[in-house]
Amino acid sequence: MSNDTSTFWDKRAKQYDRSMSSHDQQFDQRLTRLKSALASTDHVLDLGCASGEIALNLSPFIKTIEGIDPSAKMIELAAQKAANQNIKNASFLATDIFDPRLEPESYDAILALNVLHLLRDHQKVLTRVNTLLKPGGKLLVETPCIGESCWWQKGLILAASRIGLVPYIHSYRAEEPQQELTQFGFTILNATYAPQHDHRATITAQKKF
Repeated sequence: MSNDTSTFWDKRAKQYDRSMSSHDQQFDQRLTRLKSALASTDHVLDLGCASGEIALNLSPFIKTIEGIDPSAKMIELAAQKAANQNIKNASFLATDIFDPRLEPESYDAILALNVLHLLRDHQKVLTRVNTLLKPGGKLLVETPCIGESCWWQKGLILAASRIGLVPYIHSYRAEEPQQELTQFGFTILNATYAPQHDHRATITAQKKF
């Protein structure tokens, strides 16, 4: 992600964290789905972890979780919450997925929640994700499909992106995220599309053994 994207989220970190800490129905449903897909022995990478709320709530159910995000302010909040809650198996780093400290085939699962639609170079990122996963590792995705919104909603969102009011947004159609993951070597284990919830695609994909 660009420096402009990092700055955008730095400015909104505290507001975002407050909204996530409310743990609404969507948050609880997401957490339930993720727990069912993970094992207690898993080492997990949370790509675009934001203020760490998902990572910290998953931490009791897995071996370790590392959260990365380009927003330093988000990472500060995540690390502080981990310290306050005395959570030892969660760590956070202000960086991107290409950081050489992230070693190939180190992770049993990678979370990409509300991330893919913010990426410009999908091929580069998904190739790197594949490299970081162990053989048979899982990629757990949620992404809004802006391309399925009504014309005026889509137009407003993309116009705001073009003039810099919001970060870059990729306009997925409903079927495109899973097609993209298949193209880059993943096997789709499960995929759903929920038009009533911001046209969200939810996918569990697996790296080939």
